[in-house]
Amino acid sequence: MPILDKDISIDDHVTLWKITESWTELFELFENDAEINALIRNFKSDLKKKQFLASRLLLKMEFGNWKTLHSRNGKPRPTNNSIEISITHDRGIAGIIKSINPCGIDIQEITPKVIRVKSKFINENDIYFLSEKKKDLTVLWCAKEALYKINGSPNIFFKEHMIIEESEEENIIVGKIIHPEFRKDYKLKVHFIENYCLVYTLNNT
Repeated sequence: MPILDKDISIDDHVTLWKITESWTELFELFENDAEINALIRNFKSDLKKKQFLASRLLLKMEFGNWKTLHSRNGKPRPTNNSIEISITHDRGIAGIIKSINPCGIDIQEITPKVIRVKSKFINENDIYFLSEKKKDLTVLWCAKEALYKINGSPNIFFKEHMIIEESEEENIIVGKIIHPEFRKDYKLKVHFIENYCLVYTLNNT
């Protein structure tokens, strides 16, 4: 099972899987679980099947059970554990983060698409606001996805309610959710792995 080699600076509460298997090979690792088989029938593409299976295998490795409960806002939680989790996948990598506190993680392949859609998610208070570099903009996108996953509310919008700021710490940025009803600040860590950007929250209080 090819767990993506960890950089020594990636925190222990983050686990990644580089997907090199076919979806049928991943499915076999569940010992032909009938419930899993029923669920993957909902996915039309083999890529989606692989991403789903890899992320659930990570949960199985961490908690001994791949099943999750979901809040009314869609936030997942292991059925047999009170630990907070967040799940991400893009292209050929899946990942999870676990914490005693609300947490968020996102991984995205760095592509030119992010330049075309930047007006939909960044604002003038964000770092890299004036940047046209796909790497910079992908950091912003991943950071805001991670923030969204912490709260899971459809009433929190990337452009209107989230600001990403610099930090004096290396590879750390600050994410702020400024909503009419509340405000929360988070530290987020940034990594670049192959052609992917990975951003996740640190153990925020």
